Amino acid sequence: MTNAQPTAADLVGAWQLDNWRITFSDDRPDTYPYGEDAKGFLIYEASGRMSVMVSNADRPQISDPNIRRAPVEEKVAAFDSFFGYCGTWRLDGERMVHAVEMALNPNFVGTDQVRGIEYAPGALTLIEQSTTRTGAVMRNQLAWRKIS
Repeated sequence: MTNAQPTAADLVGAWQLDNWRITFSDDRPDTYPYGEDAKGFLIYEASGRMSVMVSNADRPQISDPNIRRAPVEEKVAAFDSFFGYCGTWRLDGERMVHAVEMALNPNFVGTDQVRGIEYAPGALTLIEQSTTRTGAVMRNQLAWRKIS
């Protein structure tokens, strides 16, 4: 991917997930938190609002039409197979900042999710890098393609 610096106008629109891959510096195998065939959408509005949702491709149905009455195990499976949040977005130099206002994971609310950017027209990869407890570098890479 060419790593051009995008403008905000380049990013406005809807994006579909190609893959979410996690790599590690200690040569352990790559992982895919929602499977190699995960589904997802990322929307950036010109107004500065954003929303992202990612899920396993084949999420099991809940046995009760009212999720509040579903067995705890099914609720856990639903939580574990889905990821999402919304809020505002802004470019900060070569980084993307998502200011989270609402999220499936309540620990995200009120945080800034800062991501590195790799960009080429129609293709965007958002990257979060951290260090594991064992000292390995863990690199989350969410690759998106523009659909609008």
